[in-house]
Amino acid sequence: MIPAAAIALLLRLALGALLIAAGLLKLRDPTAFAAEIANYQLLPGGAALLAATLPSVEVVVGASLIALPRAWRRGAACAALALFVMFTGAVASAYFRRINIDCGCFGTGGGPIGALTLLRNLALLAAAATVLRLDRAPAGERPAPAVSG
Repeated sequence: MIPAAAIALLLRLALGALLIAAGLLKLRDPTAFAAEIANYQLLPGGAALLAATLPSVEVVVGASLIALPRAWRRGAACAALALFVMFTGAVASAYFRRINIDCGCFGTGGGPIGALTLLRNLALLAAAATVLRLDRAPAGERPAPAVSG
């Protein structure tokens, strides 16, 4: 049986690398990425702001998952989970509204949104939740809960 720490490490490295790659690819052409965001028809007027900020957030969260100490990684795992919830919600919205657009998940040139895109995002969401659950300090290293009285 594979130890939980090994699973957490593998998932952290994979998710971190994926977020870094996705962010860097989006940074290559923010104008095209803004158009991809606008195609989702969710945030009229907010596409330019998201295109300017989201790729950097992805890179920072990805690097944090890979390189930071455990206490900080939990925050990065929470941020990754929030990103994947947002991405999955946007993809699901476009998919179920039958909007025929490219994903924009890795900048421009991605494939159209379909059931596999939605399943991939759900798997990434589950992976981030698993990292959050498994990447904890061993019981002996955890601070004792505060008791008020």
